[in-house]
Amino acid sequence: MLRRPRWLATVPVALLVLLVVEVWLLVQLADLVGTLGVAALLAVETLAGIAVLRRAGRRALDALRRTGWVQSGSPAGRRSAEGVGDALLTGAGGALLVLPGLLSDLLAVLCLLPPTRALLRRVGARWLRRRVEAAVRQAQGATVTGSVVRDGAVDEDVVDGEVVDDDGDRPQLGRGPVR
Repeated sequence: MLRRPRWLATVPVALLVLLVVEVWLLVQLADLVGTLGVAALLAVETLAGIAVLRRAGRRALDALRRTGWVQSGSPAGRRSAEGVGDALLTGAGGALLVLPGLLSDLLAVLCLLPPTRALLRRVGARWLRRRVEAAVRQAQGATVTGSVVRDGAVDEDVVDGEVVDDDGDRPQLGRGPVR
């Protein structure tokens, strides 16, 4: 049986608390600048978020295209991976800008400013690397049989087979024209 991490149970509660704080902050701001001022702020931030998302989408596609053609160990590959990370963080910043609220705007600014985005990218890469290394350590010695496990149940409709080496005259997937 697949165990869920403990922190996953706190996510709904944290989102609810964040929603309550966001509404409270918007009400406090409305007391200071008026309802029309808050409505104008929310409209501007939503439009800015949409523009950022469009730009981030284009940059993410460009970064993914570059990553597909560059070796990961090379300096150009590192720059491409950084481009993907930057595009993901910029997209997250745009999505946070679209959401109404002041705290989400603050988090969006952290994702959009280059110095904090670089810091978040490094922290995220370090976290992801540790997660992958832990998963690899946990999987040591594991074997894969002809059955597939989905939701704790074994799917017996998998056909066992073996890998046969190609004679080399056909192009590999993604390499060269298709004949």
